[in-house]
Amino acid sequence: MTGVVTVVPDENGQPKVGLDYQANAWDRSNWDESKGVTVPLPWGSDMSIPDGQMARLHTTGIAQEFDMAGSSSVKHYDLGGPAPNQDPLPQPDQPGREGDRTDPGREQQEGR
Repeated sequence: MTGVVTVVPDENGQPKVGLDYQANAWDRSNWDESKGVTVPLPWGSDMSIPDGQMARLHTTGIAQEFDMAGSSSVKHYDLGGPAPNQDPLPQPDQPGREGDRTDPGREQQEGR
């Protein structure tokens, strides 16, 4: 997340605080043998999944590595206004691929 806070006086000279923010994500999903993830389970124990297990899915053709990148549009929130989590969630700026299994940007990422 990145954001800018702006404070200006209102008509009574009181501070009016606004926040403009944006979500940004960049990642490469790959299967490093030395890494893994630990998933907490509801009954209090944890389950460890080493990336080596996931790498086997990749080498057999069931899974693949991929790049992920994206940013939301800039959103605005006025401090003192309705709480953001009480408003309905905004619709995505772009609806996605509608279940299509092809990757339209794939040609641009070849050779990485």
